[in-house]
Amino acid sequence: MFELDCKLLSIFFYVYKFKSVSAAADHLKMSQPTVSNILNKIRQHYNDPLFLRIGNEMVPTELSKQLFPLVSEALSKVEIINNFTIDFDQAISHQQFTLAMTDVSHLVLLPKITQYLKANAPHVRLNVRPITTETSYQMANGEIDLALGFLPHLENGFYQQKLFEQYYVVIAAKDHPRLTGDTISKEQYLSELHIDIDAGMGHYHIENELLNLELKRDILMRLPSYLGVGLVVQDTDAIATVPYYLSEVLLSRGNLKIFEAPIAFPTYGVKQYWHMSCHHKTSHQWLRHMFHEILVK
Repeated sequence: MFELDCKLLSIFFYVYKFKSVSAAADHLKMSQPTVSNILNKIRQHYNDPLFLRIGNEMVPTELSKQLFPLVSEALSKVEIINNFTIDFDQAISHQQFTLAMTDVSHLVLLPKITQYLKANAPHVRLNVRPITTETSYQMANGEIDLALGFLPHLENGFYQQKLFEQYYVVIAAKDHPRLTGDTISKEQYLSELHIDIDAGMGHYHIENELLNLELKRDILMRLPSYLGVGLVVQDTDAIATVPYYLSEVLLSRGNLKIFEAPIAFPTYGVKQYWHMSCHHKTSHQWLRHMFHEILVK
């Protein structure tokens, strides 16, 4: 049995990442037959097909899925050794980081992050993507450096750190004809029209709690994200239930007012998540420290 070296592990890594032998070969600047031959040697080493062709994709086997985090971490450590520096200098670094964030994080967190970078790391650049069902896979294969938000279902091989606790409040137009006081009762809340935001786990928290209490809202409109909710609410008599830190942003920009939610909706922790392959990278440690420093409440 031959030993696997970094070159062979890289071939496994990129076939897994691209789900394609030809794409891996193009990336590695190797011929497709060469990559196929080496992949066959790795298969013989593990006595497992590692990838099964389904349609146009090379789908990993269970053994392959278990191997990938280990291979990813090993290659990452080799890269760190090859590119070792004593420290990450935020003042002169031109590194680009790719982040995955929810739309709420776009509105609440990005302005603070941008201000910090402008003052302390003027040449660092960010590439921001939405959080999707592919996010954990993209973090594992190195496409995404860090995710910010709420990802309750991550497999082994990921770290997480809580930044702050998020809870829900109610927003309404400042001149709402019926909500004239400083509080909103449960009866008032249920009697008003609602703008509902179908934004993943937050929507589930609200709907599930109402279902448990056998309560039902009258939904005027459903939105796919929080991005337009402030503008809709301020120009209608409808109300919306939104995360508190988002409401602060909306209040500063729109003709709105905020009420404490009359129903005890569950809270949730906003966290930063990263794959173990990034854990020891100096630049990544700086990135995580920055987010913790400016976002922990």
